[in-house]
Amino acid sequence: MATGRHDAKRTAHKLNNSSTSSPSKATKAKDLKHNDDKNQEDEIETEEQVELKDIMVMMKNMMRKLEKLDVIETKVKSVEQELRSMKDSIEFAHSEVKDLKSDNEERKKMDELTRQQIEKLEKENEILHKSVIDLKTRSMRDNLVFYNIDENKDENTTDIIHQIMEHKLGMENAAREVKIDRSHRLGKQRFGATKPRPIVPKFNFYPDRERVLQNARKLKGTKIGIGEQFPDEILKIRKELYPELKKARDAGKKAKLVKDKLIIEGQIFYKPTT
Repeated sequence: MATGRHDAKRTAHKLNNSSTSSPSKATKAKDLKHNDDKNQEDEIETEEQVELKDIMVMMKNMMRKLEKLDVIETKVKSVEQELRSMKDSIEFAHSEVKDLKSDNEERKKMDELTRQQIEKLEKENEILHKSVIDLKTRSMRDNLVFYNIDENKDENTTDIIHQIMEHKLGMENAAREVKIDRSHRLGKQRFGATKPRPIVPKFNFYPDRERVLQNARKLKGTKIGIGEQFPDEILKIRKELYPELKKARDAGKKAKLVKDKLIIEGQIFYKPTT
């Protein structure tokens, strides 16, 4: 019985202790829950702050990139403007080149036309020049040139020629039979000149002129010489041909000068071209 009461007391005491300790555990559990909620809120707040920072960083990066894009866009616009300017310049240059080509083509045509006209004029001038030389030669056909005849102040050149024909060339009665239309000294008289000027007589009858020329060989050994009269252009050619004439004669070939041509063994001599 006593044991039963004792057990009842122990049980009551346990129950009492149990009822006394129960409110304390509940409070602790509540506090733990509150702390967990607060920690979660803090973590959330921290995460949000981190996210905001990341967003801010991202936004700053984006702003920097946008600024770079603005700079790039400005540069692109500048390049585009330069390209447009270059295009305009190229188009202008192309237009200028086209005009220059057109002008050049026109100039080429004009140059070709001018060249043809010059060639035509040169040919005409050459023909005219040859005609003038031919006329000069014809006008001198009846003339001869007498060289190294002493010159006096009041001389009569026609009488001098007649005397030479009679006394040097053996042509009797030349003063009566050989008519000379006119005669004169060639060139202007020069004071102090040691060499007399040549005399040029114009014969009235061509065969008389030829007879005098044929007898000119009789003057060999004297200072007097007789030759045909030619224009300066032909004289220049004859002077260039004299060495070839001498060379041919020294070689025993039959050679002679006829106007501006050298005849060797019946063939016209042509200078070799270099």
